[in-house]
Amino acid sequence: MLYTHLGSSNLQVSRFCLGTMMFGGKTDEAESTRIIRAAIDAGVNFVDTADIYCDTRTETILGNALAGEGVRDKVVLASKTGMKVGPGQNDLGISRFHYVRAVEASLKRLKTDRIDVYYIHWPHPKMNLDEMMRALDDLVRSGKILYPACSNFPAWLAMRTQWIADQRNYAPLVCGQYPYNLIERGLEIELLPMAKAMNFGITIYRPLAIGILTGRYLDNKPAGSRGEDDARIDKWMNQYSAAVREFVNHARVLDLSPAALANRWVASHPSVSSVVVGISRLSQLADNLRGFDQLLTEEQRSAVTTIFPTDIKEEAGGNFPSWRRRYDIL
Repeated sequence: MLYTHLGSSNLQVSRFCLGTMMFGGKTDEAESTRIIRAAIDAGVNFVDTADIYCDTRTETILGNALAGEGVRDKVVLASKTGMKVGPGQNDLGISRFHYVRAVEASLKRLKTDRIDVYYIHWPHPKMNLDEMMRALDDLVRSGKILYPACSNFPAWLAMRTQWIADQRNYAPLVCGQYPYNLIERGLEIELLPMAKAMNFGITIYRPLAIGILTGRYLDNKPAGSRGEDDARIDKWMNQYSAAVREFVNHARVLDLSPAALANRWVASHPSVSSVVVGISRLSQLADNLRGFDQLLTEEQRSAVTTIFPTDIKEEAGGNFPSWRRRYDIL
């Protein structure tokens, strides 16, 4: 297993981060526990969840699985809040009122005294960033969370939030979590260059493009699959089926599964700290872990990238689009 620092922190995390969104839904507690324990045994020390997953059941299952003697302190445990978890007006959002209650509820479900990385799950309209960061800073100072983080923030919002933390001496955001894969490459404009320049950690979700990059949807949608009722499957397969087929063949030449190669392509980006890989069956774990034995060279990664016609095109005069993609400005 490969490890790296999370952003500018001294915290070391595995490049593979175990995603748990299916735990308590598609994946029952017994299988979820087997996956968690096997991932830890394989060297994974980073686990990702959220209070909203499976109506809070995911956090409860994680708490039970990590409750054994010495198990909890083997992992960097990340959770998120901000999405609606109850009927009340303040059962969502970024207010101090919600954060304090949400952290206490997650700590009880997770059976722990701290959450190591705590994400603001999504931006919200009319955000009071000072209130949000002061609330997170207070939670850091009380020891209930260790590192604040954000999820799905545009580059400008992440940096505005960091500026407020810097000006007020609040604990800064350690990282941001975003979708990125060979089909969804919008992060390559501004976000990933910003992260590299500012030493801002990046964790990635959806590295397999909801399973498309495994090749499982090349001929049909398997019954019971996650993408069975997902309109993005039809859209992306209509656009990229030829590229997916070529990608699957390229993985075979490299003696890798398509899933392992897709994960490795994401992990090999110089701005990416860790990749959140959702596992719903224990049988999926070993195959996905192979993507993190080593990174691709720049030449190997480029060869994979060119398979997909998904680079973001911008119509603009002059060199403005290229400056939004550069890594050598600072």
